[in-house]
Amino acid sequence: MKKISSLEYNTLIWFLTRATFIEITAEILLNTAHQDSWISIIIALIIGLIPICLYSYLKNKYPNQNIIQINKQLLGKFGTFINCILIASTLIFAICSFWIMVNFIDSQYLYKTPDYLIILILILPIIYTITKKFHIFSKVSLIMFYISLFFILIILTGLIGNIDINNLKPILNNSPNNILYGSFCFIGFNILPLFILNIIPKNQIKNYSPKKSFLFYFISTLSLLNVMFLTISIFGIQLSEIYNYPSFHLLKRVSIFDIIDRVESILSLEWFLALFIQIMLSLYFIKTSIKEIFQTKEKTNNIIIVIVCLLIAFLTQFIFVTKGSEIAYFKNQLMYILYITCFIVPLILFFKSLKKT
Repeated sequence: MKKISSLEYNTLIWFLTRATFIEITAEILLNTAHQDSWISIIIALIIGLIPICLYSYLKNKYPNQNIIQINKQLLGKFGTFINCILIASTLIFAICSFWIMVNFIDSQYLYKTPDYLIILILILPIIYTITKKFHIFSKVSLIMFYISLFFILIILTGLIGNIDINNLKPILNNSPNNILYGSFCFIGFNILPLFILNIIPKNQIKNYSPKKSFLFYFISTLSLLNVMFLTISIFGIQLSEIYNYPSFHLLKRVSIFDIIDRVESILSLEWFLALFIQIMLSLYFIKTSIKEIFQTKEKTNNIIIVIVCLLIAFLTQFIFVTKGSEIAYFKNQLMYILYITCFIVPLILFFKSLKKT
């Protein structure tokens, strides 16, 4: 693997943190913590430092190894079993992420287009990209990061005059349990996926700096706090809970110099790109893990990952056929999977590493 720059690596943190927010997390937060959803994000920002510190510790402790190699070294044969569990859970996460992207595009852009055609259009660039070298993908991520910042600047400029602080009141009107549950949902869907980046060893990142990675973690999480703040303060909690993808509908109020309106389709591309990058990183995790465990050749590995992509495309048509069932699955089964694989596993490795030291 050709080395990537520290900035390229950190832009991946930015996109992974933001990927599923407007499609899944925002809805769960609004229906759980209501107008205190922004407080849930602040709490999640603090608690989320625990898994972030775990990931940073493992990356610095084993600079020449990825998470698959670390498992094998610290856990032996049991580590191989854990690695297979990681592949399975990452595949489930990739399928859910792809379904979220397809459903978002289907409901907001191409609602008259057959699902199978949308799936085909989306899976082809994914297959093409995942068979290329990773450093090419990371450079694309860097370019998309600058575009994302430009879009955010436009959104803030177009919405700041619509803010009504009274819509945030009353503060702390909800049960502390609901606020805390919202925090753990945010951690599960928007912080724990950063575990995927442990597939990139430290020695493959030029001038890697934990401080810069922590900074990007704070900036990306605060950007989501800003999204939730704008949504509630402009729409109010009642309207926010009624809308499907309220943060997306918020973009319809963006006006550029009171001349150009209806720019939500362009501005929302940033969220689509974040989901695309999350899917690509999940597939790269699977691809690298298979190569490490089974010692496959590059050509064979590419064939396997293409088959995995086709499997994801096929399964996307048959999951969550009942409307509303996806939220129940995300809040329960998927969140448990994420906490077990992305928090419990690195926690075990942390204590195992301390014991060996």
